[in-house]
Amino acid sequence: MKVVVAIDSFKGSATSAELNRAVKTAILSSFPEIKVETFEIADGGEGSLSAVKTGLGGHCVNVETVDLLHRPLQASYLLVDRAQAFIEAAEVVGIDKITPSEETVQRATSFGLGALFLDAKKRGATEIILSLGGTGSSDGGLGLLKALEGEDFSDIKITGLADVTNVYAGPKGYAKFFGKQKGGNSEILEAQDLAAQNFVQKIKRERNIDLQEIPGTGAAGGLGAAIILLGGRLESGFFKIAQLLKIEDSIKNADLIITGEGRMDFQTAKGKVPFGMAKLGEKYNVPTLAFCGALADDLGEMNRVLLASYSIQRSVLSLEEAMDKEVTLKNIKALTENVIKTWLHHDRNK
Repeated sequence: MKVVVAIDSFKGSATSAELNRAVKTAILSSFPEIKVETFEIADGGEGSLSAVKTGLGGHCVNVETVDLLHRPLQASYLLVDRAQAFIEAAEVVGIDKITPSEETVQRATSFGLGALFLDAKKRGATEIILSLGGTGSSDGGLGLLKALEGEDFSDIKITGLADVTNVYAGPKGYAKFFGKQKGGNSEILEAQDLAAQNFVQKIKRERNIDLQEIPGTGAAGGLGAAIILLGGRLESGFFKIAQLLKIEDSIKNADLIITGEGRMDFQTAKGKVPFGMAKLGEKYNVPTLAFCGALADDLGEMNRVLLASYSIQRSVLSLEEAMDKEVTLKNIKALTENVIKTWLHHDRNK
């Protein structure tokens, strides 16, 4: 029997690698004959750089730049075979670098990412891949565009890895849909959305590009649109990373998939790791289980593509206690042992 394990990080609690290792340990402690293959994974958000580095190797390049509030910052990106540059937006403009407020949502800029693009270009990279999740900026991508103004990237393939499909403006645009969690009030977000709508019209007139027709342009505070305007394209973060790591090849001859994320709800089916893993499993008729820290009542499409979903919690805990790394890893091990025993009993008695 072969089990493929690829669990996204439980944000603020445990990394993808730690969760995978805990599940693998739990399986092998009771059933050492099972082959367990793990993949550190992400969907274009935090952890994407680590997942790619673990799978492909390469070396990290340090760059002096500024963060989303223009404070000096040393950030790094991954260079693979001197050709592919992987940049994680959250490394420079991550929401974890600020305490979101009405001030930060108006001041935060994506300008600092430009230094990493320019460094990759200088080193001869032929492809730049930017993971878009986890950002605290909400500037419509204008900061990055300003940083790269006058630079020619026509010879470099640019790809943005998005974990959402939101467009640039309107109710599901970067301002109105994501702005509240970045510190905006209704007045600020209305103003930002109006600016976004005006920018959409400007680009439509000047470049004949309709940002409202391209899914993902509203990702990362509008950074998705910046990728398009630099001549790049947007792709599903999960499926691009899965392709790079050759996860599909492993699933072809698997008997079971175990995946998960910190909280699973109806938005998980919009491109998150559990949905992507389940779709790959569906393609090869491999059942998929999801282990999560929290499960919403409405899982939407996830109910169809998963065999089953489980919360790892075993008792009533405060949020702080539930997110403790030691508790999380202990709980996911216990859940794994029980589920695998049940699965094997069912499988052997078919």
